[in-house]
Order: sequence, then C-alpha cells, then structure tokens
Amino acid sequence: MAASAKFHLTRPQHRTPPDEQESTAIFLLLYGDGKQIKLPTGESIHPAEWDSAEQRARVGGRGRLKLSEKNALLNATLSRIGAAAVACYDKGKAAGQLPTKEALREAIKAEDLDAKEVRRPLADFAERLERMAGIYAESTVRSHKTTYKHLARYVGLSRRPLAYTDFTREWAEKFAAWLSAGAAVRESMGDSSVNKQLKNLKEFLSEAADRGYTPPISVKGWSWDFAAPEVMALTAAEITLIEALEGLPPYLENARCLWLLMAYTGLRYSDAMKLKPEHDKGAVLQLIPKKTTDISATVYIRKAARLLLQKCWAGEVHSISNVKLNKFIKVVCERAGIDELTEKVTYYGQTSRPKREVFKKYELVTCHTARRSYITLSFSREIPLELIMMASGHVNPKTTLRYNQNTVARQIEVSRRAWGEDE
Repeated sequence: MAASAKFHLTRPQHRTPPDEQESTAIFLLLYGDGKQIKLPTGESIHPAEWDSAEQRARVGGRGRLKLSEKNALLNATLSRIGAAAVACYDKGKAAGQLPTKEALREAIKAEDLDAKEVRRPLADFAERLERMAGIYAESTVRSHKTTYKHLARYVGLSRRPLAYTDFTREWAEKFAAWLSAGAAVRESMGDSSVNKQLKNLKEFLSEAADRGYTPPISVKGWSWDFAAPEVMALTAAEITLIEALEGLPPYLENARCLWLLMAYTGLRYSDAMKLKPEHDKGAVLQLIPKKTTDISATVYIRKAARLLLQKCWAGEVHSISNVKLNKFIKVVCERAGIDELTEKVTYYGQTSRPKREVFKKYELVTCHTARRSYITLSFSREIPLELIMMASGHVNPKTTLRYNQNTVARQIEVSRRAWGEDE
C-alpha cells in the first residue's frame, strides 16, 4: 500500500484574539505500513487561516486578495512537500529498505528549496510597485496598483497559484473579457480601461523578463481591440443649462463646479484636481500637466473660471475621485435636462462588427467631456489652433484637432454666418 501524507498544525487552537495570535508551525504526518512519521515542513500559518477539514490554508472570500494569493502558494508548496515525502518513502520501500526519518527530512528540504526558487508573478508585481513609489508619478503608481488588485482577484477566484507560464494570449483574452464584463468591479469596465490594464500588465512582464525572472513572454495580440467612439462634447447651450442649475445638494454642487472649471479651462481631471494658488498668475493659469511633464500649459482665465477658482482657493470647492466625479456629473446633467438621445458606435477588432447603442446624452458625460467641450467651443469661437494648443498642452496639432467635434449645431451656425443668413 502506497504511503500518504496529511498536514496538521502544532498549535491548532487560538484562544487569544486573532490579531494577537502568532502563526504556528505546520507539520506533516506520513502514513505507511501501519506507522506514522511526524516531519516538519518549515512552513507556518495563523490558525484562523487553516481549514482543518481540508488540511489546507483557506483561500477566497472578500477582502482577502493578498491573503488568498499567499495561502494558495502555501498550499502548492505543501502539496509538493507531501509528494516528495511520499515518493521518497515509496522509493525506499521498493528498494527493500524504508527511508530513515533523516532521509525524509532531506527530501522535504530539497523540495522546499526548489519551490522557493520559483518566481511568482504576483509577488514580483508587488515588489515592482514598491520600486515604482517615489520614482513614477502618483497617478501612474495608482494605475498599476489597480491592475495588481484586479489580477490578484482574478487569481484568487481560480484557486491556484499564478505562474509566468500561464501568461498566454488565451489567458489574456479571458482576463480582458472578465474585466469587461464587470467581474473585477461593481459595474462593467470601459474598453479603454480594459486596454489600460493589459498595457500595465505587459509593462510588468517586460520588466520581469529584463530582470531575469522569466524568459521573454510574447504579448502579441494582447489588446482589447476597439475603435474609440466619436468624440462627444457639450454645446454652449447645454453648458448654459449646467451653469443655471440651482438648489443642488452640496456633493452635486461641488461636482458641478469642478466639471465647469474643467470645461472653462480644458484641464484634464488629473491637473484640475491638483490646482494650487501658485498656478494662478492673474490673467492665466500656468502649470506643467502630469501627463506631459516636459510641456507647460498656459490657460486664459475666463471670468466664469475666476469665480470658481476663488471658491477653490477659499476651500469651498474640493477635489473628489475621478469615479465619483464621473458618477455625479451624470446626475447633474440629467437634472439640467441634457437628455437628447445619442448614438454611441464602437468598433471591436474581435468581431469586426460595429456595436451601436443609444443613450440619453447625460449618461455619456464624463470628466473628459469637459476638456473636449472646451476645445470644440474654442474652435467655434475661432480661437487659433496654436493658442488652443497652448492651453491644452498638446505638441501635435493632430491631437488637438481630434478633440474638435464638428456637431450639426456648429455646422448650422457657421454656415448661416458664412452665407449671411444669421437669424
């Protein structure tokens, strides 16, 4: 009869509060020929994290991302240790001489060392985040931390350790589809956000290969292919509706002011939330955008923007997260009556078919709509391209022109003026 291995804790009971209880050692009981041999594994765990019925560390559950990955790795290590001990015992038995306890210890030790030499992607990713802190922009580090959290949650659901060999094109497609379906967050993730997660993951794998953690991994085809929908901007009349809103609860009024400030200045969310009095030069705002740290932006301060800036400097308007502002501004626009039916067309490379959806316009308004509206309305006011680029911080005119949305309303307005048919 072949030998078998089971795992137990040295001190399985934890009578002190979980936060005060120390980890306890895990030992292996090897059963063979009616005898049992107790062997150390060199591993330990907090008793509250041990499933005595399954003889394994607990994995899964909400708020347990790092713990799930750690325990999954521990379970994999225990499995290898158990297999090594059983193999050593059965090999000795087949040779006519049962192995000594010392020989079994050496077999376990050798397997444990081999296991610890294996690089683990999530552990390496966590180390990379620590290296990035203080070197990269806060927003960049935050973006990569988000990717790490999504990846850890995805791995936790699989209930098995993640290895570098798992990173195939098929794996990437499943991961991207999981993100898009909204499994990583409470609501579906936008296409550009899915691509952002894949981009961050590819950067991590490239660095891992450079450091010798893994052979180079092909990431060809790692993308959530789509063509971005047509740029959407609000018209001057729609912005006037937002300006005229009164009686909003404080949180919506704060969101309204923040969004209008971006619509008046063309600043990105990341720059608008970091505005400080030292950027205010009287007639203009001068700052270096976070996205293009080698190019400065100079923005004329309109009278409407001046009133909002004064509220900012007085602490009456405060920064909020991108997610909250995107959520709140939709409510603001709904209350303003910006509900024209608007078609959104997205082209996916996976199917080569356009996806057409119709929304009420307020559902499509985001933080970036403010920047797009600023550039579109600046063109309609016949502000020269080079001056708009000074405000936007763009170095390529093609980039600025992409933001210019030629709406039907603008076509009618310009055409009437050109043909002398102004009403």
